[in-house]
Amino acid sequence: MRSLRFALVALVASTACTTKEARRSDTAAPAAATLAGTPSADAAAIRAAIEAVEAKQVDAVLKGDSTAAGGGYTDDAIVMVPNEKMAIGHDAIVKAFAALLKEGKFTSFTPHIQDLIVAGDYAIETATYDMTIQPKTGKPVHDVGKYLTIWKKQPDGSYKAIRDIFNSDLPMK
Repeated sequence: MRSLRFALVALVASTACTTKEARRSDTAAPAAATLAGTPSADAAAIRAAIEAVEAKQVDAVLKGDSTAAGGGYTDDAIVMVPNEKMAIGHDAIVKAFAALLKEGKFTSFTPHIQDLIVAGDYAIETATYDMTIQPKTGKPVHDVGKYLTIWKKQPDGSYKAIRDIFNSDLPMK
C-alpha cells in the first residue's frame, strides 16, 4: 500500500462496502509538505523511504503474507480499523492481518500519497487507496478510501509506522 497498513483495515471496510461504480477522483499528482527548517531534499528522501516500505507491504498483502505485511510497523504501533478494536503492538497487527487475509485474497491495491508532512523524526502521510479483494465466496469487492499514517525514523535511519487509521469512501451496506 504503499502504505499497507491499510490493507489490513481495507479488507474489513471493503467487505462491508460494494459498488459497481467505485472510482478514485482525487488521484492528482501527490503533494509533499515540510515544516519550517526541513530541507525539501530530506523530505524527498523520506518520501522515497516510506514508499519503499509501503511497496514491500503491498507485495506482502498481495501474496497473503501477514508477517511481512506487518514488517512496516514498530513494536508499539497502533492500527485503527473501522468497526474493529484497535490493534495495539506489532504482534496484534500481524494477527489482524492474518485474520483478514484468511477471509479473501487482495487482487489489487494502489495507494496514492496526497501529502507528506515531515517534522523532525516524524512524517505524517495523508493518502488514498484503490483496491480489490476476492472473497473466498462471491464476487470481487472493489473499494476506494483514505488513510492517515504517522511514521517515525528508526535508529537505523529507516521509517516505520507508529499509528495508522483508514476508512472507505463508499457507503456501508
